[in-house]
Amino acid sequence: MKIHVLLFTIIRLMKTLFSLLLTLITILVVIVAGTGLWVYKLSKEIPDDSVIRNFKHDAATIIYDKDGKALIIFREDKNRIWVPLSGISTALREALIATEDPYFMRHSGIDYRQTWESVKDNLRVWQWVRGGSTITQQVAKNVFLSNEKTISRKIKEYFLARRLEKLLPKERIIELYLNEVGWGYGIYGVELASRFYLDKHAIALNPSESAFLISMLRNPASYNPYKNFEKVINRRQLVLKLLLRHKLLTEDEYNESLSYKIELRREKKIRQFTRIGLREINDMGKVLPCHTQLIRDYLLKTLGYNMLYDVGIDIRSSLDELIQHQLENIIREVEQEYEEDSGNSNKQQKELLLVLNKNKVRAIGCTTSGMKAAERMKWLGKPFDSYQYNVTSDRKILWNDILLIDTGGENTL
Repeated sequence: MKIHVLLFTIIRLMKTLFSLLLTLITILVVIVAGTGLWVYKLSKEIPDDSVIRNFKHDAATIIYDKDGKALIIFREDKNRIWVPLSGISTALREALIATEDPYFMRHSGIDYRQTWESVKDNLRVWQWVRGGSTITQQVAKNVFLSNEKTISRKIKEYFLARRLEKLLPKERIIELYLNEVGWGYGIYGVELASRFYLDKHAIALNPSESAFLISMLRNPASYNPYKNFEKVINRRQLVLKLLLRHKLLTEDEYNESLSYKIELRREKKIRQFTRIGLREINDMGKVLPCHTQLIRDYLLKTLGYNMLYDVGIDIRSSLDELIQHQLENIIREVEQEYEEDSGNSNKQQKELLLVLNKNKVRAIGCTTSGMKAAERMKWLGKPFDSYQYNVTSDRKILWNDILLIDTGGENTL
């Protein structure tokens, strides 16, 4: 009798363990499958091959009306002077690779050895002390993605880096990096950095000057030569040692570079020198600023900063240039009348006015008097279907109905 009870207990225990094991396996499979699908989805969110191949440094995102007329241009004019790779000294290119990514010419976008070393170093002190990103990964982040520190961005960076290596030659990747990387004081690109700090062109940099500029890339704020000159000089020595180790400098060249005196551009010229470009939204006088802001906010959320400003795309819209222009004129009239009647500047909460025709938004505007503006639009005698004003957060604009971001298909706007 006791044996039967014991056997029954053992069998029941085994069933319980089996059921628990099966549940754990099921949960694990679901987690792995879900993670796999999530990673796969992220891998499809990187820029198209055509965007990568045809990247232009002076790109702009242009929004066109329904007839193909330009309404608004989003462009970022960075403090940068773009130069081809042939306009950058070989010494600087070698210093960059030796310091930032010694296996650049061998890997296919990801240096797994450096990645593992960075993971170990970060885990050792339980904080982020170093990254394992290759030059290609930094191009993926700086040019096509963003600087946000999220797992999803890092996953996209991984797939995009491998894609860049397949589509672009190594020389093009180096060119992109050296023209996009920041050097402090709002300076981007090696040509402007070379002129800013050393008062010479990037093509004329010698090994010592190249090592000096590359030393700053670790942290331009911390390695600011106008504030921490000796700190930059000490790191320059490390960069020169790396060049010597990789046999990119002879012993004599190394000693000569160590003794070379770096002469900085005079600090008092910095303020006027940095007034080269400002980030701007050029609305071309066609769309009011508040609408420009709304459109920009939506595109930033949908496309990301780099895609909007650095890569640039063409976007068709349902807007009509003529109707948009008429609406803007009417809004200006209404706002001016309000100020004259009240004697105060118009600081009330503005409403968003949409002008629709055949269920398509043909114009948008911001005003404190949506009803009055809508009534005045009717005086124009246009066969508009309806007007919507006081569009608040609980009645969001369907931007997908106004802006056709994917221009590859047939446009029915």
